[in-house]
Amino acid sequence: MRKNQGGHAMIELALCAGVMVSCLAGTFQFGYTFYVYNQLVTAVGNGGRYGAMRTYRGADLEKGRAAIQNMVVYGDARPTELMPVVTGLRPDQVEVEWVKDDKGVPTAVHVAIRNYPVNAVFKTIFLDGRPGVEFPFVGRYAPAEREP
Repeated sequence: MRKNQGGHAMIELALCAGVMVSCLAGTFQFGYTFYVYNQLVTAVGNGGRYGAMRTYRGADLEKGRAAIQNMVVYGDARPTELMPVVTGLRPDQVEVEWVKDDKGVPTAVHVAIRNYPVNAVFKTIFLDGRPGVEFPFVGRYAPAEREP
């Protein structure tokens, strides 16, 4: 009987190792992607809150948008050190839009991530429009003012 069972352990090890490595790789892929997504959620939430409380200056809308993008990417509206909070995130990947009423007065600010690749070794996942937040605008409305 023992003579017929020779080599079965090697075959079982090869099959089980393949399944085990696949499970570990999938767990790593999911865990790393979830970790990066959680960092992005925090960054977008901080940028959205900042944008909702900031003075809306219609004359310098692009400067305001850049400040919110910098808040999301670097954690500061006027960064001195250009080290992103999330690896590989750039200001041009942050979408900032103001939701306005019929008179053009902002009622909310919408912040989202566009075309951000999460490179989790085995597969690159692109996040487009997610994560995103929308906060009600509670800042001051000053359409004729300019940025200081």
